[in-house]
Amino acid sequence: HAERERLLLMARKLYRFSSLLIVPALALGLVLWWVYGVGRGPGSGWMHAKLVLVVLAIGYHHSCRSLLRRFERFENQRSERWFRFFNEAAVLLFTAIVILVIVKPFS
Repeated sequence: HAERERLLLMARKLYRFSSLLIVPALALGLVLWWVYGVGRGPGSGWMHAKLVLVVLAIGYHHSCRSLLRRFERFENQRSERWFRFFNEAAVLLFTAIVILVIVKPFS
């Protein structure tokens, strides 16, 4: 029981930490887009692709909250293997976002 509570506490802290990081990341991205014009105009197909991935990342974050709530209510129905894939999906998602920003394909 103590181990479960410790893991839930760690999960809650990680969720709050990532939630706090989302706000300035989105705000700074909007400033770059609206104020400095990054990703606007011709050759900005990479920005559209990146925005799709950012929306997916926000959805991923919300699904993490849902999974955390299920764990708190002892209602987890997913396997360990599923969670390994789920965790790796986030790494692939953020890697793709960074690559789009650096390489700027579709320009």
